[in-house]
Amino acid sequence: MDGPDHKLRQALAKRARAGSLRQLSASGAGIDFCSNDYLGLARSSHLRTLIDRIRAKHPRAPLGSTGSRLISGNSAAAEHLEARLAVYHRAEAGLLFGSGYAANSGLFACIAGPGDTLIMDELIHASSVDGARLSKARKLVFRHNDLDDLAARLDEASGATFIGVESLYSMGGDTAPLPEMAALAVEYGAGLVVDEAHSNGITGPGGAGSVVENGLEDCVFARVHTFGKGLGLHGAVVLGSKTLRDYLVNFCRPFVYSTAPPRDSLDKIEAAYELLPELDAEREQLFSLVRHTRSAIRESSFQWVESNTWVQSVIIPGNDQVLATAGHLGELGFDVKAIRAPSVPAGSERIRICLHAFNTVDEIDGLMAALENLQCVDMSLRA
Repeated sequence: MDGPDHKLRQALAKRARAGSLRQLSASGAGIDFCSNDYLGLARSSHLRTLIDRIRAKHPRAPLGSTGSRLISGNSAAAEHLEARLAVYHRAEAGLLFGSGYAANSGLFACIAGPGDTLIMDELIHASSVDGARLSKARKLVFRHNDLDDLAARLDEASGATFIGVESLYSMGGDTAPLPEMAALAVEYGAGLVVDEAHSNGITGPGGAGSVVENGLEDCVFARVHTFGKGLGLHGAVVLGSKTLRDYLVNFCRPFVYSTAPPRDSLDKIEAAYELLPELDAEREQLFSLVRHTRSAIRESSFQWVESNTWVQSVIIPGNDQVLATAGHLGELGFDVKAIRAPSVPAGSERIRICLHAFNTVDEIDGLMAALENLQCVDMSLRA
């Protein structure tokens, strides 16, 4: 009889044959074009100083939170931070989570139940998809950013209906048509949920996000702002009405049954939001690099995903081919990562190039030249 891990070995072997076996590796030493540290805050000495200053105000704070928020892990500091985040993002209330995955999965798992409908963009984050799977609601999917298909799904919906989208999609860098989606949500009486993970800290006034940038605060049911990307930290907040906050405190299992974020994490988030309004120069530098990259792409012989944001993707079909390309670029000093199927549909494998405020024009030009000069990329893969 096979041992208990036989099935696991078979699954790993199948993935290895497909060229999609995932393995952990240390972050590369080359020029960073792969991390989500868009504003460079994860390496910011200024942010570190602010964090140290805030920590110094309570030197005897416990190292851990000691329990869930509903047992021993709540604090005045956590509630003060949630209120501050709500004001910053122009929402009525907010609730902290230990990660964006916990926030998205927990939110979608509990807001809809039997007889209700969840309608998701086909490219929404896996965390939102997993939350929808955990709910007992009907699940519908609409074509990416397709307003007509979204309206058709809304016509099929029953019960309380929620629409799940991202303001900026992480695998292609394209953005959702939020004003039009909000108008549809209002027309059909649906709740629009916007994941601002890759916009937080960058778009909108002071980096308050795309919902605020478009003046849609009163048209959106819930927003998820994570801290692990543009803010260079960890964790997330769900923003919405006070009713939504109270509901999540009672029914959102990842919140109810998770140990609360420790004071150290709260201090870091507080410091980041203290610094965020001062980062207009970093945001403008990032936007400038995006414009430069898009100009360079016009001369490229490769197929690129259409994007006017800090996430750019060059299509290299085939898991083996995209891995080889990323490896060769790594040898040339560029830290990039291959995005393979099944993370993206087969045939759309890509190298995702993340731009950062600390990157330079010369670094981008060097990467583009290295890509064009690659001998390992078959000419048939070029546009």
